[in-house]
Amino acid sequence: MGFDRSSAVAVFVAKTIDGVVYAGITAGIACLAGLAIGALLGEPWILLKYLLFVGGFLQLGVGVAQLWPTDPSDLEGPTPEQSSRTQAVVDRLSPLERLGLPVGRRFDLGAKRFLSGLAILFVSFALEAVFGV
Repeated sequence: MGFDRSSAVAVFVAKTIDGVVYAGITAGIACLAGLAIGALLGEPWILLKYLLFVGGFLQLGVGVAQLWPTDPSDLEGPTPEQSSRTQAVVDRLSPLERLGLPVGRRFDLGAKRFLSGLAILFVSFALEAVFGV
């Protein structure tokens, strides 16, 4: 009895890993960029918190705008995979090649950006609530 990569559970797990990896990598990149900007301006942690807050909401907005249907044909079926430079970096770091998830079965770019915005906002919240920045 082997692991069936085409089952609904396997596809869901692979899609979830894809979304979490995308969100984690983009949140890490946002943190590094925010720390660099903050270091240049003198207050890295405080500025990081505010930049992540604004950037997280912008990322959420872009994700929602990409997910919003523009006409009724958008609701009929999955759209082809949209690619970006960030997606290319994530594809190199992601374990999805070993999981065997086809490109057309992954989350849309809008869903990944929405998850990324949530991750960025979570880091901003953690800086405020946990670390007291």
